[in-house]
Amino acid sequence: MKIKPWLFLAVSILILAGVLAIHVASQARQDEIEELQIESDQQLRQLREAHEQLDEAMEKMAELEDMLLNLRRMEALVTGQTAPSRGGRLTLLTMPLDTPSGYTAARFERAFSGTALAGIGEALVQAERGTGTNALILAGIIVHETGWGSSALARKKNNLAGLGAYDGQEYSAGICFDSRGESVMFLARLLATHYAPGGKYFGGSHDLQGIGIRYASDPAWAAKVAGIMKIIAENAKTWR
Repeated sequence: MKIKPWLFLAVSILILAGVLAIHVASQARQDEIEELQIESDQQLRQLREAHEQLDEAMEKMAELEDMLLNLRRMEALVTGQTAPSRGGRLTLLTMPLDTPSGYTAARFERAFSGTALAGIGEALVQAERGTGTNALILAGIIVHETGWGSSALARKKNNLAGLGAYDGQEYSAGICFDSRGESVMFLARLLATHYAPGGKYFGGSHDLQGIGIRYASDPAWAAKVAGIMKIIAENAKTWR
């Protein structure tokens, strides 16, 4: 039986239309699958980022809790609430030099507001973080040695701790630093190494009492620094 041309053409068109419709539907489905995959990848990436942010927040919270605990311990020592230790009860004079202070830069800035030492809070915190030397001890030494930053060594040589100075030659013999931050870090490293056990200036204990034996000629130096630490702690509580 001979198929008429017009019928063959019609059937062919119908077949082609069906194939085209199937192809279009398949392509649309494929596009939908790809969009879902992209959306799934984006959601997975967002979930991972949220998880990382949560981990960072938990770590930050743990750091803040440690800082708060260290600050409370520090304030207890400052107010005379001595803490027990193997060698007896701790005071500001006998507190190990590497005792965490719990102080922030903002806390130091409150204490130094209106003085020539304003602006060194971050340097103190970075010095403790880098060397382990208690930042409040560093601050006490600096205030004592510079008269709250008013000394010529501090103003003209950025020397905040009387480093290299001798009785009668305080200015001429004092070391000159490029910045106050450099001076703070130098002091922190000096105390952490040369005044530590085995160091050439070790005075029998790695605390204010031991440091004072070799750091200054004044026998009351350590007690004076401890007294200034109390003043700094009090000033740090509120803006003046």
